[in-house]
Amino acid sequence: MGRILMTMQMSLDGIVSNEDKWMTLSEEIFEDYYEYYNTVETIIVGSNSYSSLAQHWQNAEEFSKTPLEQAIAKRINDIPKVVISRSEVNLVWRNSQQIIAKDDKSLAREIMNLKNTAGKISVESGVKTWQLFIQNDLFDDLWVLVHPVVVSQGEKLFALANKQFSMNLSSSKTYENGVVGLYYQK
Repeated sequence: MGRILMTMQMSLDGIVSNEDKWMTLSEEIFEDYYEYYNTVETIIVGSNSYSSLAQHWQNAEEFSKTPLEQAIAKRINDIPKVVISRSEVNLVWRNSQQIIAKDDKSLAREIMNLKNTAGKISVESGVKTWQLFIQNDLFDDLWVLVHPVVVSQGEKLFALANKQFSMNLSSSKTYENGVVGLYYQK
């Protein structure tokens, strides 16, 4: 049985939306992401983020200014991707398939089937998808990169959590740019 890991960027005040406007990535963070993606067997994304992620990573594989980001892009593009949506999505990203979730129960069933056949599954984006996984207890681990910025407005990761749960800090890392990586397990 595989493990489902949610990974995201978060501001100091818990905001996970519009991260492209406030996150500060570095070569050091990209190195850790490269190592991470070499362990991932499947990527899950929500339909709202799918097209922008597909465009970014497909372009980055060829046109990124850094060899490391190009290598990450190639790896991400090669990994099988599962798009979660309530309706049909135009699958433009190589190695993509779709799960149409009619309701939370059918989604949970599909995700558990995927978990039984895949190794490490990374839930990449977006906020609604992460919240859906939290509400339905569909994840094992959480890797969050906390950026030293207060955004003050936006969506919070645990805003829709409907119950209390505990997690254990498995590892942490402080990056040179002040970002703190926190890896939790349930």
